Amino acid sequence: MSNPSFEQVKQYGIIFNGARHWITPGSIPRLAQDAALITSPNSTVPAELLAYVDPTIIEILTAIRNAREVFSEEKRGDWSTPYMKWRANEVTGNTAAYSDFGHAGQSGTNYEWHTREQYRFQTVTQYGDLEADMASDAKINLAADKQRAAATIIDIDSNKFYLLGVQGREIYGLLNDPNLNPAIAAAPAGEKSSTKWVNKTTQQRYRDILNLFARLVSQTQGLVSERDELILTISPSARVLLGDATDFNVSVMKMLETYFSNLKLVSLPQLSGPSGETMQLIAPKVAGMETGLLGFGEKMRAGRIVPDLSSFSQKFTATTYGAVIRIPAAIAQMTGI
Repeated sequence: MSNPSFEQVKQYGIIFNGARHWITPGSIPRLAQDAALITSPNSTVPAELLAYVDPTIIEILTAIRNAREVFSEEKRGDWSTPYMKWRANEVTGNTAAYSDFGHAGQSGTNYEWHTREQYRFQTVTQYGDLEADMASDAKINLAADKQRAAATIIDIDSNKFYLLGVQGREIYGLLNDPNLNPAIAAAPAGEKSSTKWVNKTTQQRYRDILNLFARLVSQTQGLVSERDELILTISPSARVLLGDATDFNVSVMKMLETYFSNLKLVSLPQLSGPSGETMQLIAPKVAGMETGLLGFGEKMRAGRIVPDLSSFSQKFTATTYGAVIRIPAAIAQMTGI
């Protein structure tokens, strides 16, 4: 029986492109070593099998979240709490000349109540059975990675709310609380009367910080001094300029360390904007009282894992009151640096 031609077997789905003849038991002795190959020429194994898969995982970086370095986080109520209130007491009264029968002179107190709403926010993770199994083949714990992502997303937004509040609600941040005193402008002492630090000398930059400190002392009526604990919030790019030194190797940082007894620097990327740089000088405590706090009802609340036909979902919830500024006069701001 003769062998079918290659054209004949194509109709059965058997295709050998480039083949010249069939190999049969009777034909093997007659095949030369340099006979044409039936299979396509190839090296040995797929290149993917020879690749080295590095076990090191590189996480995509996110901007620093430093709001907690300014004020401490404190829990107020829980996620069912609609709002928080606190009381401010102000002494009132006057004195009068003494008289045995006089009733002049009165002393009292005035109470003022302040309110901050609580904002609840959430994120959801979802993963399917096939998706999870395929990730597992690559030694990836998909569910754990998505839970980590949810925690990071909540942390990023919490930091944002602490600094900028929540639009449309009675929730404010460290940078935009309406009770803060108006910011002062940096002195136009740089090149071409510029206020920006990139155009100023080391001495001029130091003078801007001293002017901001003078504003803080004035706002607190002398309750804050250079010996007290202070926090200078500044953008990362402006912070670099604090290291610029004079010809005598004296930097702004060194001058600050000489004058202030307990100054802490905190980098906040949010202080940098298209209109220029902003910095704040904060006294975290005044007369033994805390200037502010970062409030929340629930830091992170993991919901139940809900199974679907061939997938799972889980909700993560958190809440915030934003930055609760109790002593606005303890924060001084400067723009245009």
